[in-house]
Amino acid sequence: MPQLPGPTEYHPIRLKKILFATDFSHTSAMALPCAAAFARRFGSSICVTHIIPPEAFAHIPPDQLEATLRKMKEDAKQQITALLASSHFSDIPFQIILDHGEVMPMISGLVEKHNIDLIVAGSHGRHGVQKLLSPSVEEAIARAAACPALLIGPEAAIEPEAEVHLSRILYATNFSRQSRRAMDYAYALAKAYEAELLVMHVAENILKEPLANRMTAGEFSRMRLLESDLLENARGVEPEFLVAFGMPEERILQTAKQRGIQLIVVGVPGSTHPGLSSHLPGPLAWDLAAHSPCPVLAIRSAAPQK
Repeated sequence: MPQLPGPTEYHPIRLKKILFATDFSHTSAMALPCAAAFARRFGSSICVTHIIPPEAFAHIPPDQLEATLRKMKEDAKQQITALLASSHFSDIPFQIILDHGEVMPMISGLVEKHNIDLIVAGSHGRHGVQKLLSPSVEEAIARAAACPALLIGPEAAIEPEAEVHLSRILYATNFSRQSRRAMDYAYALAKAYEAELLVMHVAENILKEPLANRMTAGEFSRMRLLESDLLENARGVEPEFLVAFGMPEERILQTAKQRGIQLIVVGVPGSTHPGLSSHLPGPLAWDLAAHSPCPVLAIRSAAPQK
């Protein structure tokens, strides 16, 4: 069997600025310690933002609008200040950003203006038009930027006051060249946290990948990595390879629950039309976040060449 290239040192992850978007819901509260944990691990600062969507003040009389918005922002600032009083934020630099208007361009503008490296948000586990947070905030996060998004769903086993530790990470891959960026993050996070890394591939159709049923998971995975010109590993990280058959969401979630996974990393296809398509999670990432027992990190790949 062909030999893969030797171990290669991955560049460490640099998360200088994290955007924590909150709607003050329970899932947002669960996302807070995750944002703080990543900030503390990588020496990041946090931008805590709440955008008041147009529907919240659509029926306010014009002569009362300015005063109403001012009161809404004062109330939001008080809630954010209470959140930041948590022990999670001790010694973490932060900035409070409050605004109102169409949420999508607001979030997108914040990502660009503040050079955001990671968006953290709670997911309500909605589907279709109900997706994440409120519909407008979900759309904003989905289209905001090509930076990773850490999504925490309603079934995540996270206590708002508990410290977040990562000792087992699951990276779900289809072995495409576009998945390289997600793989880099998975390996780098495993190394940063000295965590176990499971690399999992789910074959939906055994007829399309017959070798997956004839080879060991390790042999099959290494063959696919070599075929895709992907590096096998990084120094200090020895992943465990898993191959399963069936529906990806079902099998990934099953493995996450059985193996006590604390973070799922999944790649998301890039787009040649960033203004029109979701910039972060695709259907699999949304569905995983909705039912996952742990946070889901969605990594956007580079847009395909035209």
